[in-house]
Amino acid sequence: MAKSGSPKPCSRPKLVASIVLLFLVAGMISCGGASTNSHTGGGGGGGGGGGGGTGGNAFFGMHINNYNNWPTAYPSVKFGGIRLWDTGTGWAEINQAGSGQYNWTHMDSWLAAAASNNVDVLYNLARTPTWASSNPTDTTCAYANISGGPGQCYPPTDLNSDGTGPDAIWIQWVTDVVQHSKSSSTAHIKFYEIWNEWNIQLFWRGTVAQLARMTQDARCVIEGPPSGGQCNSASTFPSGTGLDTSAQIVTPSPVGSATNLNAVQNNMTDFLNANGGLYSDVIGFHCYVSVPNVGPPYPVPENVLTVINDLNTALSGATSQTQGKPLFCTEGSWGQAPDEGFEDPDLQAAFLARYYMLQQAMGVARVYWYVWDSSSTTGGSLWNPTNGISKAGTADGEVYSWIVGATTSSACSESGTVWTCAYTRSGGYQALAVWDGNTSTSCYTAGTPTCSTFTIPSGVTYTEYRDLAGNVTSLNGATTLSIGAKPVLLETGPLP
Repeated sequence: MAKSGSPKPCSRPKLVASIVLLFLVAGMISCGGASTNSHTGGGGGGGGGGGGGTGGNAFFGMHINNYNNWPTAYPSVKFGGIRLWDTGTGWAEINQAGSGQYNWTHMDSWLAAAASNNVDVLYNLARTPTWASSNPTDTTCAYANISGGPGQCYPPTDLNSDGTGPDAIWIQWVTDVVQHSKSSSTAHIKFYEIWNEWNIQLFWRGTVAQLARMTQDARCVIEGPPSGGQCNSASTFPSGTGLDTSAQIVTPSPVGSATNLNAVQNNMTDFLNANGGLYSDVIGFHCYVSVPNVGPPYPVPENVLTVINDLNTALSGATSQTQGKPLFCTEGSWGQAPDEGFEDPDLQAAFLARYYMLQQAMGVARVYWYVWDSSSTTGGSLWNPTNGISKAGTADGEVYSWIVGATTSSACSESGTVWTCAYTRSGGYQALAVWDGNTSTSCYTAGTPTCSTFTIPSGVTYTEYRDLAGNVTSLNGATTLSIGAKPVLLETGPLP
C-alpha cells in the first residue's frame, strides 16, 4: 500500500505511524516468562482450517511490486500464491474512466506472470475510483496523490451508511473483474479479498455495515449465496450470480501493531456482529507486530501469537460464521524497518524465520509476506536491484525447506526465553528448530550474538544442525548448543 504524498507508487507507507496516530494507545505486549508454554493452532473454535499439521507450498505467499522482479534467479525462494496489492491493479487504477470503462493491462500481465510461475492469485477489490466515491475530493485517502486520484477510502455513492441502497456500482465492478478473470487465457483469480486494512482511515472511512453488505453482494456475484444465507433484496445482478464458483471470498482484513495487537480481534468482532462472516470463505487479517519507536525494542515475531489468539477469541464468538474456515494473513512482515531502526540483516532473517514457523504451528493457512522487491529503505523487502537478495530472503528459502513436506509433531513451546518447534518426515526423520527469543539489548541486537546454552534433548539422536543460510554443522555427539535470535534446525539426518 502507499500513503498519500509518498514519492513512489511501490513504496509502503509508514504503517506504524498511521496505526499509532489513529489508535492513540501505548504499551508493548511481551512473550516469555519462566514457565513452559505450548502454542499450536485451531484455537477459539473458528478458523485454523488448512494450516498447521503438514506444511504445504501454499502456506508461503508473497507480494511482488513488479512482475519483472519475479525471483526466478533465486530458485530456493518458493511460494504458492501472490496477493495483488501495490501492483497497479487497484479498482481506482483499472476503472478510472467511469462505469464499465477498464484498463486491464496490468491485471493481464500479473495473471500471465502467475500462470507462468504456477502460483495462484489473491486479489483485493478495494480502492473506490474518484468518479464513484462518496467523497471524491478527499486527498487524504491513501494513493490520492500517487495513483487513482482522491476519495479512494470511501464507499461508492449508492451505498448508505447503514448498508442499505442498491450497491449497483460495487456489484458491477465485482461482476466485471470476475468475468475478466474467467476469460483470461492464463491464470484466473482464486481468492477475492473485500478490502484492505479497513480499520485504518487511510484505507476506509465507511462503516462496518457497508463492508458487510459489500461482502454479501460480492459473494452472490462470485459464488452465489452460501448455505443459510441469501442475496440482499435490494441488490440486482444484471449478469446473474455464481459467476465463478471455483473462487472464494476473503473477509476484509483488519490490522494492528505492537501497541494495539488486539485491534485485529476487536475489528473482526465488529465485522462478525454485522454477519459478514457468513458470506466469506476465508478469514483474512494482517499479521504485523510493528513498533512505534526507533531502535530497541525491535519488532518481536512472537507477538504474532497474541494477534492469532485474540483473533481466535473473536471467531469463537461467532462459530456459525467461522467454524472450519482457514486463516489467511494476507499481509505481514516486520513493518517499516527504517522507522523502527530494524535494519540489521541478521535480525531481519531471525524475525522472518520465527514469524513463519510460529504462524504455521498456530494453524494459519497462508502468510503473504510484504514484500519481495523494493528499495533498501522499505520495510519487509527481501530483495532490491542494487544489493540483490538479503539474508532474510535467503532465510525465506531455507525455512521453506524446513516446513514444506514436514509435519509439526508437537506444539511450538517456550521455556523462559527459549523456543522450540518440532517436525517429522517420513522415513524416521526428526528435527527441532530452536532459538532464544530474549528481547534484551544484550541478545536481540545487531549482529548474531549467542544468548544462551541449549541442552539438546536426550530422547532423540540429533546428529547435525542447519542454520538460516543453509549451512550444515555436525554435532559430533555434543549435548549442548549455543543459540541466539536466529533459529537453527537440529536434525537426525540430512534434510530429505
